[in-house]
Amino acid sequence: MRKILVTLALVLLFTGMVSADEARTYTVKPGDTLSEIAQQYGMPWRELASYNKITDPTRLQIGTVLRIPSKRPYTLTLSDGTFYVVSDEDTELLARLVYAEARGESLEGKTAVAAVVLNRVRSSKFPNSIYEVIHEPGQFTPVEQNQLPTHVDETCRDAVIRALQGEDPTGGALFFYNPSTTRNREFWETRRVIKQIGNHNFAI
Repeated sequence: MRKILVTLALVLLFTGMVSADEARTYTVKPGDTLSEIAQQYGMPWRELASYNKITDPTRLQIGTVLRIPSKRPYTLTLSDGTFYVVSDEDTELLARLVYAEARGESLEGKTAVAAVVLNRVRSSKFPNSIYEVIHEPGQFTPVEQNQLPTHVDETCRDAVIRALQGEDPTGGALFFYNPSTTRNREFWETRRVIKQIGNHNFAI
């Protein structure tokens, strides 16, 4: 009986903690911007706007009470059925790669690049972590040339979040390249292109 009560108490405590976390709010103060508030809570401003049904972020009113969504870790299901928990460092590293590879592309194009990395993590043909996929030798030119940026724009972070939430404009691609600038045409001729987005071809 004592064991049941202890278990019940723990469940109630955990539920209370989750509820408290989900009930977080922020009251808009003079000078606040949605971007700054979102950055304070470690999320893209578009996610905060969507969560609060804000259609025009430029008209944020003083005194508005914003609901802050609880931050839960994203997980990827690997090819062996195990789960990979995506860390904040993973998310930032992926956003840096997206910026380096696709900063001139649309949000869809940026999301597609992020999705390719996540597809590789899930695939048995590639390493099973975001860091290892990005740093695998010979895969990403900005990494090889030590040209990953230290800061990225909000659109790149938004693209990464979209990809982590399951958005994949490529339909499962494992590779991407710019056909106008690639130096490995012979290699790319061996890969089947399944999608073209902006300046990139996406292939399997």
